[in-house]
Amino acid sequence: MGKYLLSVDNGLTTTKAVLFTLEGREVSSGHVSTVIENKGDFSELDMDLQWENTAKAIRECLEKVDVRPKEIIGVGNSGHGAGLYCLDQNGRPVRKAISSMDTRADNIIDRWNGEGRTPRDMIYQNFWSGHAVPILSWLKQYEPENYENIKTVLMVKDWIRFRLTGELGIEYTDASNSGMINPRGKNVDLGLFRIFDIEEAFYKMPKLYKTTDIAGYVNKTAAAETGLMVGIPVIGGVFDCIACSLGSGVYDNDKYNIIAGTWSINSGIEDQLYDPGATMKATLFVDIDKYYYSESSATSAVNLNWFIDNVMKGSELFDVQDEELFRIITEKLGQIDPKDSDIIYMPFLYKSHLSHMNGAFMGLKPEHNLFHMLRALYEGVAFAHRKHIDNLKNYGIVRRSAILSGGAAKSPLWCQMFADILGMEIITADTTEAGALGTAACTAVALGIYKDLKEAITAMVKVKKCYYPDTSTKEVYDAKYITFNTLIKKFE
Repeated sequence: MGKYLLSVDNGLTTTKAVLFTLEGREVSSGHVSTVIENKGDFSELDMDLQWENTAKAIRECLEKVDVRPKEIIGVGNSGHGAGLYCLDQNGRPVRKAISSMDTRADNIIDRWNGEGRTPRDMIYQNFWSGHAVPILSWLKQYEPENYENIKTVLMVKDWIRFRLTGELGIEYTDASNSGMINPRGKNVDLGLFRIFDIEEAFYKMPKLYKTTDIAGYVNKTAAAETGLMVGIPVIGGVFDCIACSLGSGVYDNDKYNIIAGTWSINSGIEDQLYDPGATMKATLFVDIDKYYYSESSATSAVNLNWFIDNVMKGSELFDVQDEELFRIITEKLGQIDPKDSDIIYMPFLYKSHLSHMNGAFMGLKPEHNLFHMLRALYEGVAFAHRKHIDNLKNYGIVRRSAILSGGAAKSPLWCQMFADILGMEIITADTTEAGALGTAACTAVALGIYKDLKEAITAMVKVKKCYYPDTSTKEVYDAKYITFNTLIKKFE
């Protein structure tokens, strides 16, 4: 009889369940698209539907493989950071959940900043509109009845864990990323809630769990809905960006983790807590004795999704399957020497602290075609990552190599471009589900299969390929990067 670990991930794009062996081999997965209701500044999710889709993904995962429920020995979960999931006194949703992409609280944050009320000295990051505290302030002001009905404040994975086990709790890495924990004291800070006039919400915070704590066990109701066995341990869980770092192989301070997905997320782990500056943020790591420093903005592979959907497929000139489309892109871009195109792409389709300008192609000439533009887009995304990495370096977080995950990691051409532009070794892990694998590693530690994260990651995460900088392109890319930064300064 085998033994398996189930990881559940509730992302803003996909809700998934992935089954792993104790050695980290993926054996099955189930995927359901996450349903988000976007209208103006509002970005919301039906919490019951989120649970139904999670249960559906788990059932799909289990139905695809010949694994008996009793062979699954532990469940871990991760989820999109920030946002707000609120329960009433009966354990039911107070209202729809508010996602981290919601911007309704922007004006509240602007007012606080104008009044000099900033949380950096308490939570070691700035508020943004997806944080729980400004969202709670918005609810108090605009939906007072719902605010009064809040009994428990949760994040997405805490809601799913509650539906699996019936146990309420919130986990350190998620709560820290969501701006509710002082990483120095490692506690939910009452003073923070008082400063921002939501003191009563402090008393709505449930018990804090560590990632590798056993936070409950699958109950009868959840077992009936998911196909899992009653009594399987469920761990505290982990914030998805940290899960992705772990599943890529980063668990200490020897490498950067770069996630090139919807967001450009660039991070490093440190033993010491210090002021992370104006744009970087510091949150608690899995063992809560280390700190996860990150620089991020929505400037990464989301730009490629936009270009394919609106420029290529939108023109109906590329009515082909994705696999063939990416084969064409790789072939065509590989034929263009980086010195033969001086187009600069600014990857700012969405708001970013790197620049206030919008997305743009700069330097187009008659000899350029669609693929010159697309190569510039690849380069521009890597340049944005380099700016974030530069910010990390300026605060002493310096590494000689990085592990790349996310959509860009699937493209060898793009991986090589990252190595050339960043001037460092780029490593990819042999997994398609880095976040789920990282969560499985945490579950294995919680169950005592491995003594610590180092042992778990060493056993479960395998290197796929290493990319080394091509010195022949350094001068070309460095010149383009200078132009990239010059354009940002001019538009500022």
